[in-house]
Amino acid sequence: MSKPSTRRLKKNKERERRVIKMKYEAAEKLLYEKKFPTFEFHTNNAPDSFVNLIRRTLRDLDFRDRTIFQPDETKFLTHIKQSPEVVIPALVQGVVERNLSALHLASMVGHRVFSRIPADQLRQWIPFHDVHFLMAGERIVVLFRSLEQIRGKGGTTYFSSHRPTVEIDGQKLIVGWSRHAIERTCERLAPRWDSYLGLGDVFALFHGCRRFELCQLHNGRDVGFTFYDKCAAGYFGGHIAEQVLGRSMKGKCYYRVGYCPLVVDGPFAKATTLLYPGYAGTPEYGLILRNGIPGKSRPQMVDAASRMTREELETTQDFALMKMFHDNGVLQIIETEEDFYSF
Repeated sequence: MSKPSTRRLKKNKERERRVIKMKYEAAEKLLYEKKFPTFEFHTNNAPDSFVNLIRRTLRDLDFRDRTIFQPDETKFLTHIKQSPEVVIPALVQGVVERNLSALHLASMVGHRVFSRIPADQLRQWIPFHDVHFLMAGERIVVLFRSLEQIRGKGGTTYFSSHRPTVEIDGQKLIVGWSRHAIERTCERLAPRWDSYLGLGDVFALFHGCRRFELCQLHNGRDVGFTFYDKCAAGYFGGHIAEQVLGRSMKGKCYYRVGYCPLVVDGPFAKATTLLYPGYAGTPEYGLILRNGIPGKSRPQMVDAASRMTREELETTQDFALMKMFHDNGVLQIIETEEDFYSF
């Protein structure tokens, strides 16, 4: 019997090496999954391309990688896998109490995922879709949510699956958004709306807000709606409320985001853009023309109103204009027992 050729021997050795490598990788994966939480996907109606973008990013995420996770973060992930009945309640309590360490640990996986995705790829999908990473002990639930969308005569309309409504001429219409209106609202709400936590904040409004009030804009010539965001104690929204009110908040509290001119597009009252309070055409603009603030001219107030984003307020800490609007009858802060975000 002739000896196997050198070429065949080489192929056999390569095959053996591949088998050994596969067995080693399988054993490594098993050990890793025993030590750390695994990911469980709840994709709901999210687009496959967005889900796959997150899947690919997670495949490259190693909880042992010191270029991504600090030793105490890796240790926390092993603890939550091994003792979820102890760690999860403590983590939840820490988040409720706004403990900085707990808030960091609860959101760190989401932060790491978003930091590893190029901004241009991420912005193809957000803020129209959201992804949330929920610590659930042995698992990290990857929860996707999406706004619904439909093509109409005026382009794409985005809307919440809860389908909040406003009533126009006796007809209930679903609140909808144009892309431009959504982008303008994001700029108003969050300086880093494309970050993990920023996206969660802005998506919560588009998906969860149920209170929209009809209003007249541009001296009654146009119709629109106005809406509000949450003011939570200990966060910047709560700080806005306290600065405008001049005291602590009472009950549930919300601040006015702005005004959206709208068009009727089929069954939708569709927002076309967002006007900040004080922008030409808003009720606050009339107050600027009739009232003043010491040290500021009317053109300066109009300019300040046009730039009144969350980022601008955080930077300047100047709430004088909002307070003037509020104190002169166009409320910027609402205190109520009603939940504007409950369906």
